[in-house]
Amino acid sequence: MIRKVFLRAFSAGLIGVCCISPIRAAELRGLQLSASPSAAQLILVLTDGASRRLFTLDHPDRVVIDLPDTRLSRAVRVPAASGIVTQVRLGHQPHGTLRVVVELKGALPAHSSWDTGEGGRRLVLTLGEPIVAAAPASSSIAAVSAAPVTASAAAASKVVRAAHAPGEGDRDVIIAVDAGHGGEDPGAIGHGGTREKDVTLAIARALAARINAEPGMHAVLTRERDEFLKLDDRVSRAHAAHADMFVSVHADSIADRSIGGASVYVLSVHGASSEAARWLAERENAADLVAGARPDDQGALEPVLIDAAQSEIIGISATAAERVVSALEGVGEVRRAQVQRAGFVVLKSRDIPSMLIETAYISNPAEERRLRSPAQQARLAEAIAGGMRSYFLQNPPDGTRFKQERRTLASVGGSATAAAVQ
Repeated sequence: MIRKVFLRAFSAGLIGVCCISPIRAAELRGLQLSASPSAAQLILVLTDGASRRLFTLDHPDRVVIDLPDTRLSRAVRVPAASGIVTQVRLGHQPHGTLRVVVELKGALPAHSSWDTGEGGRRLVLTLGEPIVAAAPASSSIAAVSAAPVTASAAAASKVVRAAHAPGEGDRDVIIAVDAGHGGEDPGAIGHGGTREKDVTLAIARALAARINAEPGMHAVLTRERDEFLKLDDRVSRAHAAHADMFVSVHADSIADRSIGGASVYVLSVHGASSEAARWLAERENAADLVAGARPDDQGALEPVLIDAAQSEIIGISATAAERVVSALEGVGEVRRAQVQRAGFVVLKSRDIPSMLIETAYISNPAEERRLRSPAQQARLAEAIAGGMRSYFLQNPPDGTRFKQERRTLASVGGSATAAAVQ
């Protein structure tokens, strides 16, 4: 309630200001990139403007420039990737802010300075050591933006990456959703003929849709169709997506058809938490063999080795998994109320928190029927997404919208001035 009142008053103030004093928007008219394998320089030509906000983010490494009250000319052409720069992107932010994003192959110190030249004001962004560019060949808008920054101008600019900058971005949290089995590996098969690979893909799709409907979250499916993926390939796809979390969805079988309920697993440091967990991990780790992996192609089946960094990731995984277990309790029976641990190869990433969810046992006839139901699939997706959202709200990664909102709430809650306004 306090936050709503504060935001309502703040928004009303903004509206009043806009009505009283209209703002003249600047225009971005040109971009030119000069880059080498270890440095880069981007020059932005604007008709006006002296305000900008610059910060750096990681996963992937990138530099972001926000230009308030700035519109984009239709004549602007985005430079192609070059040297250490993998991509330049432009986008519109709320309240008329134009955002320029420079994605990099690695982190670089960022400097910026204003310069005045033909065509308007020029914002010179220098990444790494200054690059000396050739003088422009013509005075057209596209060419005038190529004017180089001098070494003295670069020296006069200041490093703008503050200690808090990594937390100031608004990227989405990325969750890799992995549908277990697939292709020639059907996984477990229920008494009624239901195949695990079909159930997991349906739940994974529902989960991805639910995640994507949540502001600040984005899902990436490791497989979007019925295809076989090696265990290492599933992890590799999560890395390629720069995932903040990896979630593998399963619906296994067990000899006792009366057993049911969901379970959530993380990678084990000191062996499996139970004999059942050990057996399940061994079965899942042999998935590559089902598809006929060659003997020299079975590195994924070797024992999982744990180092200090991975132990920390496992701890993070367990904290997130606890939230998912709690959320699943609201959907149906949970076989294990505590997070389980075993040596699942698919959870072995050293830098992505990972969990494996047994949504139900397909060997249980009642659960097999429920797993085929789109309504039950949606309920499971809702619970899993809710558990992950709960985790990220409390543990937001740097550079994400969750982190930004958490800082805003903390600022509002701890400000005596804000309290007086309310």
